[in-house]
Amino acid sequence: VPPFCPLSLQPHLNASTHHTDRYANTELTVRRGQAFTITLYFNRPKQNGESLAFVTEIGPSPSESHHTKAVFNLSEVGASGWSAAQGPSEAGYVNFTISSPANAVIGRYNLILQVTSGNKIFSRFLGQFVLLFNPWCPGDDVYMDNENERQEYVLNENGIIFVGNAKYIEARGWYYGQFQDHLLNICLTMLDLSLYYRQDPAIDVSRRGDPKYVGRVISSMINGNDNDNGVLLGKWQGSFHSDENPSRWDGSVVILQKWRQDNYKPVRYGQCWVFAGVMCTVLRCLGIPTRLVSNFNSAHDVDRNLSIDKYYDSSGKSLNIGKDSTWDYHVWNESWFIRPDLGTSYNGWQVLDATPQEQSKGLFQCGPASVIAIKEGDVDLDYDTLFVYTEVNADCNRWIVYNDGTKKRVYCDTEIIGRFISTKAVGSNSRVDVTYSYKYPEGKRVITSISY
Repeated sequence: VPPFCPLSLQPHLNASTHHTDRYANTELTVRRGQAFTITLYFNRPKQNGESLAFVTEIGPSPSESHHTKAVFNLSEVGASGWSAAQGPSEAGYVNFTISSPANAVIGRYNLILQVTSGNKIFSRFLGQFVLLFNPWCPGDDVYMDNENERQEYVLNENGIIFVGNAKYIEARGWYYGQFQDHLLNICLTMLDLSLYYRQDPAIDVSRRGDPKYVGRVISSMINGNDNDNGVLLGKWQGSFHSDENPSRWDGSVVILQKWRQDNYKPVRYGQCWVFAGVMCTVLRCLGIPTRLVSNFNSAHDVDRNLSIDKYYDSSGKSLNIGKDSTWDYHVWNESWFIRPDLGTSYNGWQVLDATPQEQSKGLFQCGPASVIAIKEGDVDLDYDTLFVYTEVNADCNRWIVYNDGTKKRVYCDTEIIGRFISTKAVGSNSRVDVTYSYKYPEGKRVITSISY
């Protein structure tokens, strides 16, 4: 008879040390790269020749080769980076400390205890736990070394979004509510509904330790434009009838809960700040430090020639040629993580944008694009850096189209695009201008690489 029965996965004991005590869910929720404690009750002493091991599994087809399954003996750090150690015991109650690697896949795991006796292995399912990104762990890609910034960008459930226009910037409140009822389950379900998961569930789950990947997947899932059960449909003109006017939303929780209640049918309707607000909720919930950024006079360069082109006939009448446009403002997200794929000079804030403007590799998704790469003009770097670069840095050209079809550029404004790029301050509702994080003062910008 196996000598054990589970007692507790200690969700409350672990929550405060893992900064997960605000989640409304009651299951064990911990952060990667950091030890957590469980208590087991053994109904008899361990016998000679018996050895204990733990197994963690995640996803539909867990495997050690995909890093979605780990088997690790007591007091040994397995090849997977998972480890377990036995702590103090009393009258059959034994504490164990389990540690995950700082690059572990995030999501809901099964935890299993294995007892090996001779050539027999007994397994006991102990329960499930949720593992999240850990901005408090120096080995995690999302590590942020400033506690005030972690409090703001991971734990704050309230935010400010800057809207309006470049001459009159308004602040509107937004409730992220990333710790509220059902939100964590909704965010994990979102990953499982994505087209990435449907295409190859095992590979998709195996990549969920990478914040670049998770951020890109979430950017595709906040909008419903790819027939992928996305959260929101966008609408920018016409009447909204019985559907919600985007300007009436003031938080993410109602939207995400409605999405769940309607069996993951896209909620009608959102616009840029709504897409960004909801994505901030999801990424903070999963443990990725995230904030909202507003860009005033934001360019939408459809033909990717780094300019917004308007055409007129010789009498000055506007011609309906070209699809470039300019928004009074556009709101996207920045998430904080390192970029080992690009090099350490591109670490830090990364642009992610869930508003469906243009397809990227066949889906409506955008980013992560390094803010430093955007400023330095490294527009060939992954992902979608050229598109974001033009949002903040395009020239505005006016052309005359003559009767014989020839065109002449008669005006070029190099300064109007990308003004007053704004985000909420850490610890207050003030506006912080981050324009010069995205671009050099006019006249000093460069593009170091571009290919067509």
